[in-house]
Amino acid sequence: MPWCPKCKNEYREGITVCADCGCELVNEEQMEELVSVIFGEEEQMTSLKAFLEYQQIEGAVIRYDEQDQVFELLVRKNDRERALEIARIFLEQEGSLSQNREEKEENSTVYEKSEQKAEDNRSSAWTLLVVGGAGLVFLILGMGGVLPFSVGNPYLFYGVMSAVFLLFIVMGVVSMKNARVFEKKAESENTLRETLEKWCRENLDAEEIDKELGDVSGDGEEILYFKRYEKLKEKLNHQFMNLDQAFLENLIDETIYDMVFGDI
Repeated sequence: MPWCPKCKNEYREGITVCADCGCELVNEEQMEELVSVIFGEEEQMTSLKAFLEYQQIEGAVIRYDEQDQVFELLVRKNDRERALEIARIFLEQEGSLSQNREEKEENSTVYEKSEQKAEDNRSSAWTLLVVGGAGLVFLILGMGGVLPFSVGNPYLFYGVMSAVFLLFIVMGVVSMKNARVFEKKAESENTLRETLEKWCRENLDAEEIDKELGDVSGDGEEILYFKRYEKLKEKLNHQFMNLDQAFLENLIDETIYDMVFGDI
């Protein structure tokens, strides 16, 4: 009896396409002849399947893995080695096409820790407060005749300069308030960072992750890094809901990847 590898719905003989998702139906005999090649997002696996068919590897099937919540691409056993090589080429091409876009996004959305933001705001606040306060003191001394300033229109001069130095003080107060806000956010951020790192130490194993990736013997270092990186990101997003993705990516780059794969 044919069934859908994605929806798991069974159909009567003669039907070849799933009515719910449009996937090609398979039977048990076909599934026994298939082996895993790679896993990933549905759109990526669909594109890779089309690429395999273009390279005349027929019979590829996309199956949804409910346990890991990813889509898996399978091919016939005798096509596996060639499919792996084609998949590697596909990933390299896909990476080169998106490289410029990723670099632009990285330049425009560089992650900055709240702790660093707090320090920057605090430094700016003290600078503005000192300059504004010192400026007002000099103006008061000037208006009192202690420091005689030679100006054409004293009312205009003292009025404008007083407004400027008062603006500095106001900006300094605002920056100091922002620094306190970021300090509180940094505390929460550091707590979350420690929680994520602790969970990774206790639950993630490099060998187990590589097993989940399948056969990566033909992959270069960059592709292997990308696969491991995406797997780590996927597991953390699955375990912890609503994570800031910029924060998560920075944490994986700085700490978690080396923590998990540092000894390999």
